[in-house]
Amino acid sequence: MPVSKHPFLLKSEQQLVYAIVLIILIPLAIILNTIWSVQSFKGNIDIELQRQALSIARFFNETVFKESGDRVWLQEKTEAIAQANLDIHTFDILLPEGEDFKIIASLEAQNLDQIKKDLNYVIAWHQEEAVATLVYDFISGSQGPKERFWEIALPLTDAAGEKQALLTMRLSLEVMDRLVKDTLTKSYLILSLTVLAVVLLLALNTRLFEHAILFKKLKEVDEMKDEFISIASHELRTPITTLKGFLSMILEGDYGSLNEEGRKSLQIMASSVNRLGNLVEDLLNVSRIEQKRLQFSPQAIKLSEVLASLTEEFELRVQEKGLRLALDASPDLALAWADEDKLRQVLINLVGNSVKYTKQGQIELSAKSSNDKFLTITVKDSGLGMSAEETKDLFSKFYRVKNEDTRGIVGTGLGLWITKQLVEMMGGQIYVESIKHVGTQIYFTMPVYDKNKHHMASKEEKRPGQ
Repeated sequence: MPVSKHPFLLKSEQQLVYAIVLIILIPLAIILNTIWSVQSFKGNIDIELQRQALSIARFFNETVFKESGDRVWLQEKTEAIAQANLDIHTFDILLPEGEDFKIIASLEAQNLDQIKKDLNYVIAWHQEEAVATLVYDFISGSQGPKERFWEIALPLTDAAGEKQALLTMRLSLEVMDRLVKDTLTKSYLILSLTVLAVVLLLALNTRLFEHAILFKKLKEVDEMKDEFISIASHELRTPITTLKGFLSMILEGDYGSLNEEGRKSLQIMASSVNRLGNLVEDLLNVSRIEQKRLQFSPQAIKLSEVLASLTEEFELRVQEKGLRLALDASPDLALAWADEDKLRQVLINLVGNSVKYTKQGQIELSAKSSNDKFLTITVKDSGLGMSAEETKDLFSKFYRVKNEDTRGIVGTGLGLWITKQLVEMMGGQIYVESIKHVGTQIYFTMPVYDKNKHHMASKEEKRPGQ
């Protein structure tokens, strides 16, 4: 039975094929474009040199030949023109003799009176127009490779326009070919470096494709994890609540009296169930925050009353540890704009941490106006404190300070992360200052209630955190 491939694997293979095609096509396109540009450049240079050669021939016909047909005169002018243009390799004036031509002026004196036979000469003479031919030949006495020349054959006419002689010349392309060769060498070098850079870039891009696919897969796994935590936490709440209820009833004597040993065991069990319940609640909050499902109902809050209520709530725990809890919040303090339940959760997390990590001394809870826009709430303790390095990740998920002082103190490392998210979702910021073995001060800001800005918002329904 055939096994179907996973869509993730199919997509990965498609990305790999796509990357390979890019690695082949892009460098190939660059190479072909460079070759075409080079060939086009060489063609344009050749055409320009052809025009130059024809211009020299026509200039000679118009300015020199029409003045005199004397052979000595022509020989002098021929030598003068050649000296003025070093690219002229041969320059001959010929007279027709039947189907052949006799040289009457030339750059090379030994060629005078020689008979030349060439099909291009005949064509140019009979058609009475210039013929330009690109030829390859050796330079006289040279053992090097063949050079390129434009060979021109142009009928020369007298003042009446009657053809009298034939001019032939060769214009060397050696200088231009050398310049073109240097240009091409540099172009191919740049092309090689460009192709190499493109190949490396595409190879890197292939890895980026793989990372992108891996990132997407990890994101899917992370979403599955969040969904699992959400479902598991919801399912755990009911049995934990049931356990809490029955343990409370047993400890209160609803099922009969307990001996001291049984009560102690049940109290340990109740404590463990409470810890488990807190953990489940933290996991639920993490899930809601990350999935943006946490509901907020902001309203105008009198901070002094909330802080006073919180002080009463922690009074017993503080006394049991031999600590003091001081409150400093004026009743005239401006109203805060926040979700009261979420604000209480933030304060419970912060004060609870102070109680947990303070062995002696006191905890101070205070609130004051920072300015007309924000209030500052501070929780200060004389507890274990932290070093600057330990405070860097204090509000990170699952982070806990681990040292000799904190050994044996339980916790999940989620409380302060949740606290930070809640504060920021309500429009505030949270900060920490701490000195090891001296104490810690955590303070956060909350927006001041603005009647003009917030009175409509107070009528809205509960909305998810943003």
